[in-house]
Amino acid sequence: MRFIRIILTIMAFVVGGSLMAEAQSIDSMRMALSERTEQGNFIHIEEDDATASSVRAVEGVTKPSKVSGYRVVIFFDNSQYAGDNANEVLTTFRERYPLINAYLVYESPYFKVSVGDCLSMEEAVILMNSFIGDYPKAFPKREDIKLSELADVRRPVVVEEQVDSLFL
Repeated sequence: MRFIRIILTIMAFVVGGSLMAEAQSIDSMRMALSERTEQGNFIHIEEDDATASSVRAVEGVTKPSKVSGYRVVIFFDNSQYAGDNANEVLTTFRERYPLINAYLVYESPYFKVSVGDCLSMEEAVILMNSFIGDYPKAFPKREDIKLSELADVRRPVVVEEQVDSLFL
């Protein structure tokens, strides 16, 4: 699990870097290089058709911005003061567990607080077991996780130690 998280974090940085590079398309780079300088010099670029079509195919590919994963829902409510209660639960959770990412979301008609950025159900269950005493109604839920959130790892994931303790 830790290896997968590291790989996805690296992918997020690569995607982020390529998104910045995407702002400079091949055509705009070609135009910039072809402009004459004050000395009258310029660069002429020729590319064969296969290279041009390959570049255009890659430029047209959309890059993923999120992955399917799991979070642990520790609060959900649609009562009159659900928003205030959700904020209170979020604040309390962040104070108790500052190394775990926590999110407040409104999914009509519910306010919910979900925590963690897990790539598998097993990882979500292990995470949930670490605080189930404080949040006995917690449950894992499949959610889309943005790559930027996945890259914001606040805690080291030590799945091996937790898994070993389950079998002892």
